[in-house]
Amino acid sequence: MSQLPQNNEAFDYNPEYAKLYQEDDSEQSSPDASDEQLLSANESPDDSSDGSPDEPADQAVGERMASFSLLFSFLSPLSFFLGFWLAAHNPEGDGLQLALVAPVLNILGLWEAFVARRHGARAIGGLVLNGLGICFFLCIAFLIMLIANALSNMSNMH
Repeated sequence: MSQLPQNNEAFDYNPEYAKLYQEDDSEQSSPDASDEQLLSANESPDDSSDGSPDEPADQAVGERMASFSLLFSFLSPLSFFLGFWLAAHNPEGDGLQLALVAPVLNILGLWEAFVARRHGARAIGGLVLNGLGICFFLCIAFLIMLIANALSNMSNMH
């Protein structure tokens, strides 16, 4: 059985019931005010720009991340071609290891671009250039595997 009073009058005038729904003897808010409270509670702090001092600092961090993304997008092909050039001129050297740093730099550049976008900066250049760098590296790696496979098949024919 329910412990609530059966008649509405006893239910409305019960002092314990009134204590449950009143906060520190304050009156209950009107239904219109509760709708406003719900709307204000559902708004996220990112939706309103109140000019707080964190916004310019956040934008500056985003711009710096976007600059690092572009830096990685230019260092990646440089390390790729420099590594292969060193490997061609000195086969015993560490040229190929330097060439393998290129995709790592592209991945770091993509990560920096996504962080920059999270901070509100535009990082389209870093996203595009680092994405193209990864695609370029994968295409070159696929081409090298095709050439190696063709050369190994030619040696097996004799």
